Amino acid sequence: MPTNYVSLVRRYKDQPATEVFAHFGYRGDQGESWETPYEKLARMAKPEDWDFHRGQFRRLGHAYPVLTSYLNYTFLRLQELGGIAYSADDSRACFNTGLQTPNEKDIFATFFRYKLAAEKDQPAWTLFGFFDSYSERLSDFRPLPGIAGYVEDPADLVFDTSYEFEVNFDHIFDQSRDRLPEILRDNRTLAISAIQGSVQLVKQKIIRNYKIAIPHWHDGRMQPVATAKSYERK
Repeated sequence: MPTNYVSLVRRYKDQPATEVFAHFGYRGDQGESWETPYEKLARMAKPEDWDFHRGQFRRLGHAYPVLTSYLNYTFLRLQELGGIAYSADDSRACFNTGLQTPNEKDIFATFFRYKLAAEKDQPAWTLFGFFDSYSERLSDFRPLPGIAGYVEDPADLVFDTSYEFEVNFDHIFDQSRDRLPEILRDNRTLAISAIQGSVQLVKQKIIRNYKIAIPHWHDGRMQPVATAKSYERK
């Protein structure tokens, strides 16, 4: 039986190998870096901006932070749904990345089982490569696995305006203060006042146009709402 992994790849240096699904290898002696596999995927897929727009969130040596996070959470959702495909001899694995090539072919991530994983303290699987749906490399996985699904009830797509907004100010100041405008970061009272005013303004907009409210997946379930023009993204 497949193991329930905590992440697709190692998220921090000392993360136990048993928690991690796969190792993404690269050839450092040929100028490659840990981001090279993601760069290859980005080039294969339809053009997309995979970096943060705001300078304070960008990090040196991280050109694809959005893609790495997206692929990790896509894997976790597919694992939850039983959407990871394995070859008959359990030596290969595959999942649908949810991305497509410019000519509309689905892109799949493929892996091979690393036989020395326990001995080398490495994840059980190693990335083999990314291939489109026409590739012969996917012959062991027919029919091909589907994309990750998140919506189980269509009602989740429309925000119920009878709900009250509950703002977790402790979370904002303890974990997300750097997302606030600089003028508000050290003035809790002013920040709360500004956020409360923005929340009321957004609610009035949602009442008039439900498309402003965007459902989002977080922590294993559909969360009530993320706004298309949220305060944090200003």
